[in-house]
Amino acid sequence: MADAKFERAKKIYENLCTAIENEGWHFDRVDEDLTIVCTARGEDLPIGINVSVDAERELIILLSKLPFTIPEEKILDTAVAVSFTNYSLVDGSFDFNVKDGTMYFRMTSSFIESDIGNDLFVYMVMLSCRIVDDFNDKFVMLGKGLMSLENFMSIFN
Repeated sequence: MADAKFERAKKIYENLCTAIENEGWHFDRVDEDLTIVCTARGEDLPIGINVSVDAERELIILLSKLPFTIPEEKILDTAVAVSFTNYSLVDGSFDFNVKDGTMYFRMTSSFIESDIGNDLFVYMVMLSCRIVDDFNDKFVMLGKGLMSLENFMSIFN
């Protein structure tokens, strides 16, 4: 059974690579980990993207590490802001580590007993880039004290 899962994951990984290539994106393949790594250009900050196919859990996992760290004095405000943001999102979420101030955007999709089309890969990458680009500068400003939590929350009204 484990071999069948791995072979299915490899096929999904190859389809992922083809779909992203067809969109004209340049990326690095990490075949032994069934992962692609690329960077998108946002309006203000670069958007790093890793998409992995997890054979064991039968998941496609997209992670985007935001290129900044929130200082200790802004951890609580940022945790509240992340909660507000996640509540508004239809797909994906921001993961915020309150211990070290790092933040990721994460989106997953299961392929258990499912046929996965190329449109799903494009959807995951494009939507993730849009969400990260929409919020990364706001989280930076909040972390630097250039935006108050109240101003951040007013985005959602």
